[in-house]
Amino acid sequence: MRHLVGLSYPDYIRNVLLQRVAVELAIPNHLVAKLLASVAFNKAERKSLFLGLSDGARIDVFRRMAGLSNEQVYATYQLSDEKARDMVRELRSDFTKSGYDSFEPRFDTLFLLDDFAGSGDSLLREENGEVKGKLVRCITTLVNRNEYTQLLDLSSLSVCLVLYVVTRRAFQALIHRIQHKWPSHFPMCSIEPLYVIDDSVMVTRERDPDFDMLLGKYYDDAVMDKHLEKGGDDVIHGYGGCSLPLVLAHNTPNNSVHLLWANRLGLRIKPLFPRVSRHREEL
Repeated sequence: MRHLVGLSYPDYIRNVLLQRVAVELAIPNHLVAKLLASVAFNKAERKSLFLGLSDGARIDVFRRMAGLSNEQVYATYQLSDEKARDMVRELRSDFTKSGYDSFEPRFDTLFLLDDFAGSGDSLLREENGEVKGKLVRCITTLVNRNEYTQLLDLSSLSVCLVLYVVTRRAFQALIHRIQHKWPSHFPMCSIEPLYVIDDSVMVTRERDPDFDMLLGKYYDDAVMDKHLEKGGDDVIHGYGGCSLPLVLAHNTPNNSVHLLWANRLGLRIKPLFPRVSRHREEL
């Protein structure tokens, strides 16, 4: 995970900015050195805001390895008005010191970083006819505060979701949901996945019937709660039936098979890698 965090800026995020600047300057995008040396790239990089969507984004590691200003990187999208204003002041101060001809610059590119997506539901989903998820909460929060903070240039803002690890299922689902469910008044959003987990790793009945039988034998319905129920009637094969054999360094996704992570008081099993829940009522 640390390696993926380190790769995220030089191998992915910077390329997003380079492609944009190449179009702006009408310079072929393979002339990387020329683009990196341009004022346009320096402006685009400094006017980019990087926010974490969860603790797993490891924003502290990301900022140090990317070499970005401390005033354009923050651990969460829930910025205080004071912090947002400080970021804008520092941005304008840097533009003035650099001699850039720009009237009161604001951030026009928003990079949202997260560690993992198994089904995509926690990021973006439709529930009872309403679009919900961390992406919606993030954009809504920032837009609502923008009137008081002037943090973002909403007239030209673009959003890029950067996922360190994502399943192919979640990647495809998120693309589809952004295309068809994304609120029309929100800025455009793209997805930049670093590592895509192929469907071939899924633990299925067809691939391993004996292990599948073991999953059913030791399953305990008591693990279910209102959050897990959004993904189906049970989590024998994980949330949403994702059937992953995955354990991450800082936590085990509930998209993995339940014997790996199912952690709740009173259960008759002890998971190998107990999941630390985000919801206190799950414990």
